[in-house]
Amino acid sequence: MFNKQVEFLKLIQQRIPEHINAVETLSVVLGIGNDSTYRRLRGETALTYEEAFKLADHFGLSLDSAGIDALKRVDFDAGIPINNLEDYQAHSKRIMDRMLRFENYGENAHMYYFALDFPLFYIYNSPSLLKLKSYVWGRSILGLPEMASITFDEFIIPEEKLKKDLEVIRSYSRIPSTEIWTNSSYVATLKQLQYCWETGMINKEKDALDILNELEDILEIMRVQSDHGKKINPITKEPSGARFNWYISDLSVGNNAVHITAQNNSHTFLSFNTFNFIETSNAAFNIQTKNWLDNFLKRSELVGSVGQGKRDRYLKKLTDQIESIRSTIVRKGETLL
Repeated sequence: MFNKQVEFLKLIQQRIPEHINAVETLSVVLGIGNDSTYRRLRGETALTYEEAFKLADHFGLSLDSAGIDALKRVDFDAGIPINNLEDYQAHSKRIMDRMLRFENYGENAHMYYFALDFPLFYIYNSPSLLKLKSYVWGRSILGLPEMASITFDEFIIPEEKLKKDLEVIRSYSRIPSTEIWTNSSYVATLKQLQYCWETGMINKEKDALDILNELEDILEIMRVQSDHGKKINPITKEPSGARFNWYISDLSVGNNAVHITAQNNSHTFLSFNTFNFIETSNAAFNIQTKNWLDNFLKRSELVGSVGQGKRDRYLKKLTDQIESIRSTIVRKGETLL
């Protein structure tokens, strides 16, 4: 009997919602019959490397999740290297697939999002911001040769990607979440916009102002969500989504971190190279991450129906940052950033 395999497959099954038949799901992913799946679940038949890799990739689980070295060695999924536009499109698909998968953690799941930069989910309901981020990452951060001479106005996001935007934000609205923002959660995006404007990559004032307006719209969303303790439903625009906690911290860290806890498993995503992310389901690493987040929450302030003074001062601070860039664009003024 392959005990580590049985343990690994138990972790996989915990990723499958209770209302979905786990055996049939695994059979479809592996391309085998139900009887063969049962034998693998019982440890009577060994998984091939290809089968184990396929399951780990499909369900977002590290191959070392049930390993003996899990306390001292952590494997991360970093996606494929991005060398051209095709790789970049595959990376974008990976991001959206991971976001859509979050719902599968079940109704007892909870997402913690430490936002060095404001949470990525919001750009999927903000077309100008989505375009800015996609453009800056592809042209300036990655330096893709296909985008070297393309202006922001000429840059077009593929239609098939846009069709998934609503699915992503709807999925996010259903996941109970705690977000921790800092005083710099808008700074990176505003500096990216300023850079694009000053270098001529964005050459239409309306395009720049549309981005700033959407950043202000997100602040209003945050105000409403924190008041009601619920996420806004992207269809009805009412605060009728999952539970929502908003914390504001005067401290800062060097990267975005997303940690998802569920009944029997957890998962961590860490940003790197500005826009990319690595992920792991390693148990020991996730325990350390959760402890770090809990400690940070103790040093942050929950805002909403209570703590409104702190929240309103924070919203004004970010609004002033937006207005500073708006002044630079419209009136050629000096920025505060």
